[in-house]
Amino acid sequence: MKVLVVDDNMIVRMGLRRVLEQVRDVEEVEEAADGVEAIEVARSFEPDIVLLDVRMPRMGGLEALPTLAGHASVIMMTSADDAETIAAAMESGAKGYLIHARLGVEEVAGAIAACRGGGMVLGPGVGDKLSLQAASVSTKSEPRANLLAERLTEREAEVLEAAARGMSNQDIAAEQFLSARTVKNYINSAYVKLGVHSRAEAILLWKEAEGS
Repeated sequence: MKVLVVDDNMIVRMGLRRVLEQVRDVEEVEEAADGVEAIEVARSFEPDIVLLDVRMPRMGGLEALPTLAGHASVIMMTSADDAETIAAAMESGAKGYLIHARLGVEEVAGAIAACRGGGMVLGPGVGDKLSLQAASVSTKSEPRANLLAERLTEREAEVLEAAARGMSNQDIAAEQFLSARTVKNYINSAYVKLGVHSRAEAILLWKEAEGS
């Protein structure tokens, strides 16, 4: 597997290269210092995975993302953890969003494996940001049918829709006259059917389906 590391900070690139050297399936690593260079390198290097910073000179990660996503699976890897930036990255084609300070070899290896397998990765803390953003969205308008609902039972869909509104398991249990354990079971069952591994991934997928 070939990985392209894109960051304007040489120290960060060196650190990520050392981490990647310990990831079993990584065979080659190339580097780029900004979005412009990343696009040039990607055309010749043909990476499988791109680890992409958000804020860089000349061209930032969000600007380069649509082009790079056409070459490889892109994982945003940055210190910028505001909800708007995260949402913009995922909407533009990123397959994952990880925070530098919260990563180790296992986290990076797991993220790469998940993306290679077609999954989506949200690092520690990122899911909370998206959940808060989802909770702030107005629910006054008449809800449209969610295309993912047909893959779930009626109760699983109701529980996941409530979770997407920012409700906790305890709140959902009270609203739908269920036990918190039953709510958790419905959510876990929905994970399997939707091919996700966390509450944040399920919520993000549900919100995307609502907008389609």
